[in-house]
Amino acid sequence: MRTLRSLGDIGRDPYPALMYGPYGAAMAITKRWIIWGAVGLAAVLAVGGGVAVATTSSQVEPAAVPVTAKAEQATISSSVTGKGSIAPANLASAGFVDGGRVTSISVAVGQNVAAGQELATVDTGPADLALEKARSALSAAQSTLDTARQSLQGGIDALTAAKATLATLAPDAPERQSTEATIRELTAQGPTQRDAVTQAERTRDDAQRDVAAAQQTRDQTTLLAPIAGVVVAVNGTVGTITSGGQSGQVKGEGANPAATAASAGLVAIADVSSLLVTAAIPEADITSVAAGQAVSVTLPAQGAEAIVGTVVTVAPTPQTSTDNVVSYPVVVQLTSVPAGVRLGQTAVVTITTATAENATVVPAEAVTRSSPTAGTVEVPAKSGKTKTVEVTIGISTPTQVQILDGLEPGDTVRLVAPAVGQTSGDGTDGVAPAGDDGSFGGPQ
Repeated sequence: MRTLRSLGDIGRDPYPALMYGPYGAAMAITKRWIIWGAVGLAAVLAVGGGVAVATTSSQVEPAAVPVTAKAEQATISSSVTGKGSIAPANLASAGFVDGGRVTSISVAVGQNVAAGQELATVDTGPADLALEKARSALSAAQSTLDTARQSLQGGIDALTAAKATLATLAPDAPERQSTEATIRELTAQGPTQRDAVTQAERTRDDAQRDVAAAQQTRDQTTLLAPIAGVVVAVNGTVGTITSGGQSGQVKGEGANPAATAASAGLVAIADVSSLLVTAAIPEADITSVAAGQAVSVTLPAQGAEAIVGTVVTVAPTPQTSTDNVVSYPVVVQLTSVPAGVRLGQTAVVTITTATAENATVVPAEAVTRSSPTAGTVEVPAKSGKTKTVEVTIGISTPTQVQILDGLEPGDTVRLVAPAVGQTSGDGTDGVAPAGDDGSFGGPQ
């Protein structure tokens, strides 16, 4: 088969008569003109209209249209998030001071109690016996004191009488010498009698204190609620022996009510009139958290509206989880108690760390950062070119950035990575509006 070696071969038919008969030569000439005309058209298209030639072989994607946005004046806030659990502001663990055999329990878990309400009792026998002995000792001490006081008073009265008698006697009276001897004896006995009274008073005072202590011990055989709240644990039953010294009250900051209740005391009471959340904040965010900041708290299990809170304390030392993640406990005070909330429920806190009103704000995609507080933006000009403007960065969120210096509200900025064919939110197609060349202070 004959092949085409070059463009020069087109139209060279060495066998016109064989192919076309008597009119072969004429037809061959006509064919050469047709072929050369087609080749010329193709060449022109190839040189002057490359896009048209390429279009016949594949589909060309539309050119990317730059996306722009305008700097706006708005309120912007930055925040950090952490997770924690609901805890009472106060948690009291009530237990008997001296312990003993439990004779009654008057409350149950979940029951609301008032401060001073009876919770339980222990056997009063030992306390009754101790109180009786203390009272007997006090009675004896009081009798001794009474006797000492009577003796002292008798000596004082006798001395007074002797002095009065001496005053009536003549200097040479026979009774004068014996009366003076009596006065000397009574005067010498005075200090001893006064010391006896003083010692008897001390013994009586000690006995009174012993009675008061014994009475207190007797009173403490009845366990009373130290605070108002809800009973979260009862760690005993009637007939069991409870040990003493297990009363106390702790703040709910980080306290697990169940764990605290199980660790000490016969009855644990949580004050649910005020609730806290102790949340773990990552170490990367903790430097921006401070007491007094506003907090939004949500309870995933309830799906209710956010609860307002305030940061109360920020722990100075971190806590490390089992997977070696370092975080800092932050205590948040809730301003209200939502209906149906339960102690220990998971809570998500969002702490507002900074807020700026009437701030100049642009989309985060418009800013190329060089540091946490500095960066650049691309400003489109009427010519289609862009101008790189240095900006000072303030508050940042995942979607917005506050510009402290370098832009004004209404200025147009180009987004760093626009989508193909996408237009900006202000209706422009990546080109500054007519009459606005995107500059700051004059034409480019």
